Amino acid sequence: MERTYGFIGCGNMGGTLAACAAKAAGGSSILVNDRDTDKALALQKEWGARPVEITELAERSDMIFLGVKPQMMEDMLGEIRDVLAGRGDRFVLVSMAAGLSMAQIRAMAGGDYPVLRIMPNTPAAIGAGMILYARDDRATDADLERLLSGLAEAGHFDALPEHLIDAGSAVSAAARRICIC
Repeated sequence: MERTYGFIGCGNMGGTLAACAAKAAGGSSILVNDRDTDKALALQKEWGARPVEITELAERSDMIFLGVKPQMMEDMLGEIRDVLAGRGDRFVLVSMAAGLSMAQIRAMAGGDYPVLRIMPNTPAAIGAGMILYARDDRATDADLERLLSGLAEAGHFDALPEHLIDAGSAVSAAARRICIC
């Protein structure tokens, strides 16, 4: 069964991770949505990703990457809350938002959904990123494996307890700069 990865927000990090997922899974299994349609169209042209409306992405994606700025998260999740609630199948929310806990993401999404939280850094664009991750107790080992295999092209992954992930991302970014220089 083909898995579908959906990316809401195709800026620097969202676009980079969508491209990495397209390399690993094939572009046809990647759905993208961005308020700036040119960003979504660029991912279509380069990687074969499919630009779709946000509600279609929320309805059809098995793994939904939330790549919007933290201050925009609540409004964006409000747009898809009813779609998520109406789904009868399993899906996972993957948050890239600094400073927003998995519990906050679940509350904003309006359901008791599995959530994975990731903090990637910019070297992911060349496959040399350090992506920190945490998972809640609703996310399974299979969910985590889908995340790690789907984004393998982005770089290295390291698990951290959620309460350390924001601080850890600052340290990994600084350490990565030191190693590259």
